[in-house]
Amino acid sequence: MLFNSLEFFFFFVVVFFLYWFIPIRKWKFRNLLLLIASYYFYSQWDWRFCFLLGFSTLLDYFSGIAIERSTKKSVKKIWLFLSIIINVGILGYFKYVNFFIESFNDLLVSIGFQPNIFSLNVILPIGISFYTFHGLSYVLDIYFGKFKVEKNIINYSLFVCFFPMLLAGPIERAPHLLPQLTKGHEFDYNKIVDGMRQFLWGFFKKVVVADNCANIVNMVFEDPGNYSGMTLIYAAFLFIFQVYADFSGYSDMALGTSRMFGIQLMKNFDTPFFSRDMAEFVGRWHISLSTWFKYYIYKPAVKENSSNIRKYFFVFLIFLISGFWHGARWTYIVVGFFAAVFVIISIFLRPYTNRFIHNYKTALKPSVGHILMVILNLLAATFLAVIFRNDDMHSSNAYFYGIITRFSFHFPHYLSWILLLLIFFMLVIEWIGRMDYHILEKIGKNWPTFYRWGFYILILLLIALAMPKNQEEFIYFQF
Repeated sequence: MLFNSLEFFFFFVVVFFLYWFIPIRKWKFRNLLLLIASYYFYSQWDWRFCFLLGFSTLLDYFSGIAIERSTKKSVKKIWLFLSIIINVGILGYFKYVNFFIESFNDLLVSIGFQPNIFSLNVILPIGISFYTFHGLSYVLDIYFGKFKVEKNIINYSLFVCFFPMLLAGPIERAPHLLPQLTKGHEFDYNKIVDGMRQFLWGFFKKVVVADNCANIVNMVFEDPGNYSGMTLIYAAFLFIFQVYADFSGYSDMALGTSRMFGIQLMKNFDTPFFSRDMAEFVGRWHISLSTWFKYYIYKPAVKENSSNIRKYFFVFLIFLISGFWHGARWTYIVVGFFAAVFVIISIFLRPYTNRFIHNYKTALKPSVGHILMVILNLLAATFLAVIFRNDDMHSSNAYFYGIITRFSFHFPHYLSWILLLLIFFMLVIEWIGRMDYHILEKIGKNWPTFYRWGFYILILLLIALAMPKNQEEFIYFQF
């Protein structure tokens, strides 16, 4: 059940009206409704994995209670490590077992053996990386005394599997989300309309920009040897915008949907393409994941008086883990490595690059220095995107080799000026709304009715005219 499907539309309408039909004093029944709806939503992918989701939820729920009740630190640690080991073990089995089997098999072949090791027929449960991190963050916050245990099983279960964020985040922390689930929400027309605006913009990015980019990207990356170097560059350029429009589009739809129920999820993207350097670019891309690593790995390990060597070591470690979190491929780890290199270099150069960028957050138009940095960020991100998109480093190397050896200054095959205009339109609108919580929060809000509705109708027309027939699944569902 995709956000951009009729099935989801009907599902949402039914849940929305039932939710607000329940009186506010009966808010616990509202949570029960959302919990049932979330499990139904998840079951549409594969009902069998609802049992795995339920097991993971109960594991962390009871682990949290045991940690808070324990008076001995050693007992608290036992329950903490039990939760971590089981959660990571389940995630590792479903997501990485074949990776380790195949890597071990390749190692034996490289030293002269001919092993007969078969990979396992394992199906990856959708959303497992996200809801596993939800549960782990909750247990860790209780262990470190940052949050009190939630004894209501319905409230806690909803924190783990609230359907807008269940499949691809954002990865929420208990101190932010759980307090919102322990009280009733007044019906607020303005919040609902605001949520609809954010959902509309996410829908536009997904079905107009991301899915149209996917048609060209898939064709070129599946057979790069048949295309010129310029076409390969063009496809790599489109892929970074496909990933952004796809994932940030999902996040916008998730946040907009949640707000229509009176619940505020954390912001997951903050117009990363307008960043002043790669360190800022990474910090404004998939914010909830980087925040998770900052709170639970970097901060416990790195203190203010820690040496630079220790700080940069953990920066590299987090990026490598983040790359591996995305999936069981060496290319993801390589992407994490190069991303860490780019980030550290940009931190060193920031005193110099800041001289060329003035008031970049509030300026009406970007300065020449800011435009230059945006281009450099885009080139670095596109380089990483090529590695990220390919299944192995051999394919990535062949792609880069094709760019170098078949490069010529001519328009690439399948150049779509309409698609480039749509990407430009997306960037212009996001530049205008970059200072707000979401892009359409204020754009058009205070305009005269005629112009406001004209703007919304323009977006709807672009969706109707430019939406491809074949809809793509959200990219981050595979992670």
